[in-house]
Amino acid sequence: MKSEENAPTPSHAEESDPDDGRGRLASAVSRYVLTPSDLTQDSPQWQVLRAGVRIRELFQGTCLRIALLSYTPGARVPLHLHTGDEHIFVIQGSQSDEHGDYQAGSYVFNPAGSRHSVYSREGCLVLIQWQAPVAFIDNDKSE
Repeated sequence: MKSEENAPTPSHAEESDPDDGRGRLASAVSRYVLTPSDLTQDSPQWQVLRAGVRIRELFQGTCLRIALLSYTPGARVPLHLHTGDEHIFVIQGSQSDEHGDYQAGSYVFNPAGSRHSVYSREGCLVLIQWQAPVAFIDNDKSE
């Protein structure tokens, strides 16, 4: 049996890497489980983000946020610039932008500096992770 003094210690890079949110996530939440019943849109955890788009925040850290977004059919988010990386996983329905249509099961990475507008013809549910807020470029006059 090894003694604790012989146990490997984390390197300085592992301790101080500001982009590695694993330690903060582990210390903030010991375990988090989301079940299908948590996805009901009438629960108070869902907030209106904009017309036709609702958000349920799952985690907020210093440089990482994770949420579910629900789009009703025809809902849109106007043209915006990503000031940090964004990861999207389409769970149900489909989400679209100027670059294509993304069906359930699709993963989309929008790097910092990219821009697009988002819409859903049929409605969708997505899991989103982002590092920084977006900057809206075009105020959607149709809302």
